[in-house]
Amino acid sequence: MSFFGLTSLGPQDTIKDAAKTSQEYIFHTIPVDDYVDQFNKYLIGESDISVALEVDGSTHIVRAKLGDILKDVLGRQPRKFELDAWFTHLDFDRSGVMGLDEYLKGLDRLIAFSAGTVSPATFTSFDTQRVTHIHHTRVDYEPQSTLRGPLTTAQEVGWHATKPAPPEAATRHTLGSTDVSRGEGRDAASYYGHFICGGAT
Repeated sequence: MSFFGLTSLGPQDTIKDAAKTSQEYIFHTIPVDDYVDQFNKYLIGESDISVALEVDGSTHIVRAKLGDILKDVLGRQPRKFELDAWFTHLDFDRSGVMGLDEYLKGLDRLIAFSAGTVSPATFTSFDTQRVTHIHHTRVDYEPQSTLRGPLTTAQEVGWHATKPAPPEAATRHTLGSTDVSRGEGRDAASYYGHFICGGAT
């Protein structure tokens, strides 16, 4: 039972509990080769999935296997704060598959997060905090670098906006490169590839 932040465990500090500094991360102590080896175990290869999604099965995995990869890398069941950090830095795309390039970029961010020492901003003076709030002075880092995950539902919107999108997400097809544009003819007969006979008179 809680009442205005007070529980049977005493007063709680939501920011401190969710801060990166409140847990010990070991992601930066694991060799990158171990991450890649576990990734390669779940490659989809020449499967129906790779054919349907038109991806290279030798460099892609099903995104749902990210949790299994973390478990294999750690050699144990991951803890809640480890899962938060893992999915925050690696899983932020709606695609059903993940390529090796995207995986390695996510690992770079995760390792930097794990080894970093950035902590949330603190104030020892209310006047200083008030002036900072009034002037909308932002800290030199984003919440993604100090928190394991979004604290509120409002923070979930745009939580991954600061992260670079994977290359395939930025690919844009011009109008002339689509199947419809390439196969388009001047009349219905050439467009559909057969002659359209008129009705009997």
